[in-house]
Amino acid sequence: MNILAIDSSTDILSVALKTDRGWSDACLDLGLKHAERLIDLADFCLSRAGLVAADLDLLACAEGPGSFTGLRIGFSTVKGMALALGKPWVAVPTLDGLAWGLDSFSGAVVPIIDGRRGRVYSAIYERGLRKTDWLDIPLASLLALLDTYPQALVTGPDADLLAESSQERSGILVDERHRLPAARAIAALAQRRFLEKGQNAAEDGPLYLRPSEAEETARAAMGGPAHGRAGRDDQAIN
Repeated sequence: MNILAIDSSTDILSVALKTDRGWSDACLDLGLKHAERLIDLADFCLSRAGLVAADLDLLACAEGPGSFTGLRIGFSTVKGMALALGKPWVAVPTLDGLAWGLDSFSGAVVPIIDGRRGRVYSAIYERGLRKTDWLDIPLASLLALLDTYPQALVTGPDADLLAESSQERSGILVDERHRLPAARAIAALAQRRFLEKGQNAAEDGPLYLRPSEAEETARAAMGGPAHGRAGRDDQAIN
């Protein structure tokens, strides 16, 4: 099965092509310049594998949480390619991808994405199962939550936000490879999701845990609360 997966949800842009012969992948750690480089990375992966877009069987993208703009770029690219090629597509939660492959760790696995304003996007996994809801949480509150675990491995592109805390608290470890690109994990998880549940619906969109700044401003002006979207607990990712 030929699967092209995109992760544009953080400041690390990555693309991975999974085939029966192996992997072809590429990433750029240049900040949020995804719109300019995404198609070039996808073309590179296809060319390196000796394939063309018509050879793909499945397209996938990171679902979020993450950068509002980055997620929209990923979704529009994958949906557009799927429509043009007549191929199925799926979306995989970004945090699942960041925690993938760490199920052998005996404690909690905690992927971290900087949510700005002193908050992070996160979730807590144990042995490959998500044990909490999706979290849009102040860093201090996350640290308090981690105090309930004997050991916690923080990973993901912004795990270094807890670097100082890991020096002060013996139970918190920072994954040395926390900034590895996640597109391979997205591809692997996408294949399983597609085989188990089929493709996403055409109207499906990003997993946002909070409104955009424009929406927050509008809601504040109208006196209404801001609400995010949540998921379910105990979801296997391996």
